Amino acid sequence: MKKSAIVLAVALGVFAVVFTGCIGNVEVPDLTKSTIENAKMSLDKRNLLIYVVDKVPSDDVDEGLICKQDPLALSDVKRGSTVKVWISTGPNKVEIPRVDNANLNDVLRSIAVLGLYSNVEFVYSDEVAKDMVISVDPAPGTKVDKDTYVKIKVSMGSEPVKTVEVPKVTGMGKASAESKLKEAGLEAKFVYRVSTEYYEGTLYYQTPKAGSVVPKGSAVTVYIASVLD
Repeated sequence: MKKSAIVLAVALGVFAVVFTGCIGNVEVPDLTKSTIENAKMSLDKRNLLIYVVDKVPSDDVDEGLICKQDPLALSDVKRGSTVKVWISTGPNKVEIPRVDNANLNDVLRSIAVLGLYSNVEFVYSDEVAKDMVISVDPAPGTKVDKDTYVKIKVSMGSEPVKTVEVPKVTGMGKASAESKLKEAGLEAKFVYRVSTEYYEGTLYYQTPKAGSVVPKGSAVTVYIASVLD
């Protein structure tokens, strides 16, 4: 009889320990900066469950680790409760990379890897080789939010020389000749020269000649007849 009583008492004691362990309160551990696997093991020991709510940016916690939890660490909760956690996607801000002597494709890849968007503008440049990046905006070293648009200015090389055809201005008045040359993108230079063949004020000769093809902005020298005093 005594032996049976002892066995029953031991059984009740074990049941009480197990029962208390299942229904009692427990302190929530600090899960921040832990992997999901390690956090789950830590919670399993306390008879707690884990639930991943979402992935969010964090400037303090590396990507893939827990950056936030609810309830907070050291909170007193019932065993069997669920602890919500959020996983870090890494810093929300990224730094604009340097673009010194970089070609467009390399810069586009660097921008994309950082989670940024590109807005490319092509311009002529005498200093920077074709297809090389001239500048970016925001400037290199600037910290920006992911999904920011980065303006990339890319060189098309030196601007091709534009040419124009020289119009005929001999026989015209000086003002009209100057206006016509200006409309053609040329500069007029007038030279007065004594002539016995033409009336005073006659525009009798020009160089380059009419019909010549010259770079835009070139000067056309026009000779105007004058007489001796």
